[in-house]
Amino acid sequence: MGADVNNGTVRLQGFDDLAAKLRAITPALRKRVLRNALAAGARLVRDDARRNVPVLSPSVRAPYRTPGLLKKSLVVRTSKDARKAGDVGVFVNVRPAKGAKYKTTTGRVLGLKVRSRSLVRASQRGAKSKLDPFYWKFVHFGTRKMAGRPFLANAARQLPAALRIFEDKVSQWFAKNNATGKVRP
Repeated sequence: MGADVNNGTVRLQGFDDLAAKLRAITPALRKRVLRNALAAGARLVRDDARRNVPVLSPSVRAPYRTPGLLKKSLVVRTSKDARKAGDVGVFVNVRPAKGAKYKTTTGRVLGLKVRSRSLVRASQRGAKSKLDPFYWKFVHFGTRKMAGRPFLANAARQLPAALRIFEDKVSQWFAKNNATGKVRP
């Protein structure tokens, strides 16, 4: 059993026994168990990134920035690409601000079918929005005038510990369900 950490991606090796056990349970339950275990490990990486993210000092005059917004925006998210491929995946990233929300209504005017869209909620995105952490890329990678402070890349050093948490969570789930004889998430 081992792990290869490369560019923020972990490749598991020697998990044949675990894979055989996981194949024995239903696919929906298997995905839930794996997703919860992966998320538990990813929370360790997220917490390390939150400790290392620079926080804007309130004394700095930055009218369009909220102190601590990057720290609050760091989240563990489920990978849509992995889900589409039939796999389970999570990642740690900065959650973007919410976009505009529209409501579409359909009706008839003079016998013609007409659709209209009305704005329900304005967008929270934009350079002058206090709720948009889009600038995380500039902080993390730097610019021509500013050195980068890579809080996400530095948090990747927690991936081996996150793998141990993943192993523990899956093992605990199997031990709990083997002891009770019931299959529960």
